[in-house]
Amino acid sequence: MRIIPIDKVKPGMVIARAVIGSKGEILLSSGVKIDETYIKRIKEIGVPALYIRDGNIGKVEYDDVISEQTRQEALKVTKDVMNSVRLSSDFDFKKVKKVVDDLVSELLTSKDLLIALVDMRAANEVGFFHGVNTTVLSVITGIAMGYDTKKLGQLACGALFHDIGTIMLPPELMKKQAPLSAEENEQIMKHPELGFNILRKKEGVSLMSAHVALQHHEKYDGTGYPRGLAGDDISEFARIVAIAAIYDNLVSIGVEAKRVLPHQAIEHLTLYSDKWFDAQILQVFIRTIAVFPLGTVVLLNSGETALVTKVNKKYPTRPVVRVFKNKGGRRVNPPFEIDLAKNQAYFVQNIIIDDEP
Repeated sequence: MRIIPIDKVKPGMVIARAVIGSKGEILLSSGVKIDETYIKRIKEIGVPALYIRDGNIGKVEYDDVISEQTRQEALKVTKDVMNSVRLSSDFDFKKVKKVVDDLVSELLTSKDLLIALVDMRAANEVGFFHGVNTTVLSVITGIAMGYDTKKLGQLACGALFHDIGTIMLPPELMKKQAPLSAEENEQIMKHPELGFNILRKKEGVSLMSAHVALQHHEKYDGTGYPRGLAGDDISEFARIVAIAAIYDNLVSIGVEAKRVLPHQAIEHLTLYSDKWFDAQILQVFIRTIAVFPLGTVVLLNSGETALVTKVNKKYPTRPVVRVFKNKGGRRVNPPFEIDLAKNQAYFVQNIIIDDEP
């Protein structure tokens, strides 16, 4: 299994990991052989890359941090809540509570896992995925910070609906890609307070969860909005979600040209440590991300080309890799694995995006 940019995908290749749509539907199942029609459709909806089987390299085992069923149920509940709020400003909190409990329970069970898979979402199906992914990232960070189940549930609820206020804004404004006018920007900056007012009035939603919606655009140095809060005056939940939300936008944003790789997103976040973000929380967050996700093709300092097959939580920059090309670019048969954490002579020199399968 390897990540292949959509422009490099060719007819006859076989899908290694299903591509899921925003409604929970399977756009392409694992095991499907790709043809020209599939490639055209995938390009149209903006999926940037696919996980493809590569018999020359061998199988790569992977575990997602939550099950596909729980992820899809969270997507469905998020959409239902947003639609209910759009129509009546109310929603069924019992369904939210159940999906939050399921999500937290699964993440506690798999707490030693890193976020090691790239989310191949479609560019025109971004919105609801963002809330769910931000929640997963936030809860894993909360677990690493020692939160108990109650706090994790409150954090998850706040993260899932941190952008709920945007549902009260004009849809055409939220879809606009061009630079915003001062008036449009001012209108968008109202969504934290709109979201807070929705959540704080809902029975069952804690005030701590509601404050995530209010404060997730505050910055650690006081330059954020809506209130210009700084440091510990910003709720800890909101400080976590601010990091998780921006990371998810960086690696999965709808405009393909703006997508970045995980290690680039981490570099971006680090640049704003103690400016936009709480430095201590940021360090915890970074430890939850696999710098080199499974299926990534990398160039080693030896000149050999390898595939990331396992991630190492203690040493995220030193995964297990499977070498499949020698330094001359010729196939190695059979491929062999190197655990970079145990072999200090090797290290990842670069990520290779355009390697031909």
